[in-house]
Amino acid sequence: MNERSLNIFKLIVEEYLKKGTPVSSEALKMAGIDLSPASIRNVMAKLEDNEYLYSPHVSAGRQPTEKGLRFFVDRLMTIQTLAPAEITSIQSQISRAEQNTTPLYERASTILSGLSSCIGLVIAPKKDRPIRQIQFIDLEPRRVLAIIIMQDDTIENRVVTMGQPVSKEDLEKLANYLNEHLSGKTISEFQSTLKKSERDDERRLQELSIFLFEKGIIPSMVFDTEGHTFIQGKSHLFEDLQAQKKMDEIRELLTFLEEKRNLIEIMSALETSQGVQIFIGNENPILQQPTWSTIIKAYHDPNGRIIGATGIIGPTRLNYGQIVPIVDYTSFLMEKMINTPYQDHDIELNQN
Repeated sequence: MNERSLNIFKLIVEEYLKKGTPVSSEALKMAGIDLSPASIRNVMAKLEDNEYLYSPHVSAGRQPTEKGLRFFVDRLMTIQTLAPAEITSIQSQISRAEQNTTPLYERASTILSGLSSCIGLVIAPKKDRPIRQIQFIDLEPRRVLAIIIMQDDTIENRVVTMGQPVSKEDLEKLANYLNEHLSGKTISEFQSTLKKSERDDERRLQELSIFLFEKGIIPSMVFDTEGHTFIQGKSHLFEDLQAQKKMDEIRELLTFLEEKRNLIEIMSALETSQGVQIFIGNENPILQQPTWSTIIKAYHDPNGRIIGATGIIGPTRLNYGQIVPIVDYTSFLMEKMINTPYQDHDIELNQN
């Protein structure tokens, strides 16, 4: 595009994102384009030939295609600065540490929805995440309570049925071994380390085999590796002026959101990405629909592992420049809170 085409295209997209209706040459003239209507229409026709614009009706103006929106987002979009009120709102909802992180995820999805007028989405950390400490409590001769404390201070409890009675001394020995070698690792990473240790420490491996495999403790710790999703603001889908014309698409999206696995799979698209990711329409590797866009950013643990994400889902007609910093700052605070130890955690655990 030459400079004239860029200016006209940028104005068309901005007007469309504001009003949600096709933009005519007359509207562009009124907006300050210093060209005749015929010249403006000629530029619009060339942009349409190159698949940056299209006309939904014969007599209508033009609006951006998916390709056009992608070009706008990558080349022409201006990222806005968060308003002080937006910063205060996000901080008030997220900058509160709790031992149970579920309310934190719920508040984050709510604030994302409220500030964007879209669906707010938070993907909670995967359960196969680094472990800080394991404790065992003897319940009955063949039943043991395993308390697994993650590095983000969430707690997993598992009641394990043993193949044979296990003494308190054996459980304490096992806990000490695990806390020495497992701290900071996921279960899968520890199992990989265990295989490598076979050559270096036969006695430790034999001891571990007795307690972990023959007595079935670690194999019984089945974690939900899918994680959890928190979704708020579905009602926003019906607020768009064009909502009544796309009820089938809305119903399809709501059905999609009901299946947690669909959203969890978005995480795979973030593995090699940095910063806020924008999926426009069919670009979304999971939700391949032309009607919706997803703006999302992953957050990480101190070792750089992706452990969750925050984002929004809304119509392709979004104020991308306004929403990107909202998602970015929310993800930043979530990462900070998840990776900050809960100060009273150990005291409360011992009291329980």
